[in-house]
Amino acid sequence: MGHRPSRPIHCARAGHRRLFFWHIFKTVDPGVWLGEGSGIWRLLRHDANRRGLAIIAGRLADKYGPRLLLTINGLLYGLGFLLISRVSSLLQMYLIWGVIMGLAFSCGFIPIVSTIPRWFIKKRGVALGVAVAGYGLGEIISPPLAQWLISSYGWRQAAIILGIIILVLVIPLAQFMKHSPQRMGLKPYGEDEKIDESQKQSLLAVRAEPAFADAVRTGAFWFFSLILFGYSFSFGVLIVHVAPYAIDMGISALVAASIVSIVGGASIIGRFSTGFISDKMGTRRVLLIWIAILTVALIWLVFAREVWMFYLFAAVYGVAYGGIVPLYTLTTAELFGLKSLGIISATAFFMGAIGDAIGAPVAGSIFDVSGSYQLALIICVIIGVLSVVLSLILLRSKTQYGEDAAKIILKT
Repeated sequence: MGHRPSRPIHCARAGHRRLFFWHIFKTVDPGVWLGEGSGIWRLLRHDANRRGLAIIAGRLADKYGPRLLLTINGLLYGLGFLLISRVSSLLQMYLIWGVIMGLAFSCGFIPIVSTIPRWFIKKRGVALGVAVAGYGLGEIISPPLAQWLISSYGWRQAAIILGIIILVLVIPLAQFMKHSPQRMGLKPYGEDEKIDESQKQSLLAVRAEPAFADAVRTGAFWFFSLILFGYSFSFGVLIVHVAPYAIDMGISALVAASIVSIVGGASIIGRFSTGFISDKMGTRRVLLIWIAILTVALIWLVFAREVWMFYLFAAVYGVAYGGIVPLYTLTTAELFGLKSLGIISATAFFMGAIGDAIGAPVAGSIFDVSGSYQLALIICVIIGVLSVVLSLILLRSKTQYGEDAAKIILKT
C-alpha cells in the first residue's frame, strides 16, 4: 500500500519555524493534523502569498535600500515569536503566522540578495553564493536548536528565547546594510579593474538597467520565470513526496527520512560553488548546467529501487538545487541590471513560489487516483526537459538592453 506524506514531513521543510509550530499545534489542537484543510496545512499554503508580498519589498529595496526592511524583518519576527509564547487558540496562531510572520518573511530574503550585487562587479557570484550558503547553513542548524530549546524549556519559553535572540541580533546588524556604494560616494568592488571576456555579461548589469515595466515585456523575463516555475514545481513534489516514494520502494522509514536531509546538506555545496563558477562562465550557462543535472537526477529517481540509488539522487539533486538559489538574483542582474533588481528578482521568485505551492498537491492528487508516484515523477522529468530547452533559449536570447550595453563595453 502506498504512503501519503505525514504532516511532520511538510513541517520539516522550513526548518525551525514549522518544526516549532508542530509542537504548538499539538498543544492547542491535537487533531490539527487531520485533513489537508485543517491546522498547519493551511499555514503552509501561505508560502506563495508571502513571496507575493516580497514583490512589494523588492520595489521598496530598489528605492530605499535594505536597512529599513531588514529592521522591520527582525522586529516582526522577534515580536511574532514573543506573541507565539502567549497563544491559546488556532485563530491567534493563524493571525501571527499569516500576518506578522508573513510580513517579516517578505522583508527578509529579497532585500538581502538584491543588495549584494550592487556592491560587486568582480566576484559578484562569490559574494552572493556565500550569502545564500548562510541561509542553507541556517536551515540545517535551526531545527535541532529549536528542538533542543523546546525539549529543555517547553515551547512557550523557547518562543521567548528565540524572539529575544532575533531582536538582539537582526535589528542591530540590519543597520549596517546600505543600498549601494554610489549612494555613499564609493565604487563597487572591481569597477576600476579590467573586465575579461567571461565577465562582460555581468558588466551588462551595471551598464544597462531597464525598469521593471520594460523587463516584463521581454521574452527573457518570461523564459527565466518559467524555468524557475518548473524547477520549483519539481522541488515542491520531491521535498514532500520523495520519502513516501522511497518507502513504497521498500526503503525503511528512517532511511527515507534521511533523503530529505541529504538534499538540504548537499544544497550548501551548490549554493557556495555557484558563485565561483558563475563568475567564470556567466550565470545563464551555469543555470543551464544545473537544470540539466536536475533533470538527469529526476530520470535516475524514476528507476531508483535501492538505498544507494536514493542517496546518490539526493546528493546530486541537492547540489544542483542549491546551485540554482543564487541564480535567482545573479541571472536577473545579468539580464536586466541593478536599477530594478529587487522587484524583478522578487517577481521571478514569486513565479517559482507558485510552482512550489502546487507541486506537492498535484503529486498527492495523482497518488490518490493511481496509488503510485510514477506518473508524478514522469511529469517532473517532462517539466525538467522543457526547462532545459528554455534554458538554452535564454542562453541565446539578447534583450535590447544587453545589445546596447555590449556596444558600450566595446567602447571602454
